[in-house]
Amino acid sequence: MKRCLIIINPSSGKHIIQNKLDRIIGQLTLQNIVEHFEIFYTEKKDDAYYKAKNCDENQYDFIMSVGGDGTLNEVISGMVDSHKKIPLCILAAGTVNDFANYLNIPSSVNGIVEMIKNFNVISSDVGKINDQYFINVAAAGMFSDISFVVSKEEKKKFGPLAYYFKGMTQLPQQLSTNLHLNVTVDNESFEEDAYMFAITNTNRVGGFDGIIPFADINDGKLDMILLKQCNIPELMKIVADTVAGKTSFDNKNIIYKQASYFKFSCPDRVESDLDGELGPILPLEIHTVSNKLKMFVL
Repeated sequence: MKRCLIIINPSSGKHIIQNKLDRIIGQLTLQNIVEHFEIFYTEKKDDAYYKAKNCDENQYDFIMSVGGDGTLNEVISGMVDSHKKIPLCILAAGTVNDFANYLNIPSSVNGIVEMIKNFNVISSDVGKINDQYFINVAAAGMFSDISFVVSKEEKKKFGPLAYYFKGMTQLPQQLSTNLHLNVTVDNESFEEDAYMFAITNTNRVGGFDGIIPFADINDGKLDMILLKQCNIPELMKIVADTVAGKTSFDNKNIIYKQASYFKFSCPDRVESDLDGELGPILPLEIHTVSNKLKMFVL
């Protein structure tokens, strides 16, 4: 029988996710799959990080992250920093849950229980950005701050659509974005005026599926998509294609690269986004940490 550490963000989903977690714990116990649970509730930023980092992995067979992409980011950061080798199970409870959806993690109680019972795990790369980590996406520029300005009430009412609504209301301000970037991709360097850029580990960004169709979490590489400065009709077409899942890398205003190392600098003060949370200010150095995590999948 297994032993599990559960790290839960109680503000994600609240009563609904707590009820689901209670049922999962009950089934895992009744089926003699897990004999011991330690439940840790976060209270503030970085609680999940320090718990994942400082826990003794010899006391557990796996860790479960319960929350959204931000909670997951803290847990994986703590696990990577402390070189944890036990696997991670995701119980998604946030608004978007890009990484969990990429892995097709089940949302039902029976599905989660079956996944843990089978104990099937895969390796996953992690992105390192300066001295921080991300599991799904690092971005800067147009729309990258939307997750910071959407309120909890808007997320609760509209779900993922809250981000799209907020993005549309802020479009006039977003159009003034102009990043004069110096970019290095492995051994290639160039300059570009851009609206935004994103470095992804998966093909899901902001709830959109298939934006980066070649992304793979265990290929030792990360994927960059950079949107150049362009006129408004060209930008609107790119946005419409993205929403429709038809992103074209043949578009002259999109630069797409796969690599294991990226560097971005800009003369202006530019903040980044890491898995939906505030990240470091440019300049950024980003590289792949290969096969660093073990993740549960069906």
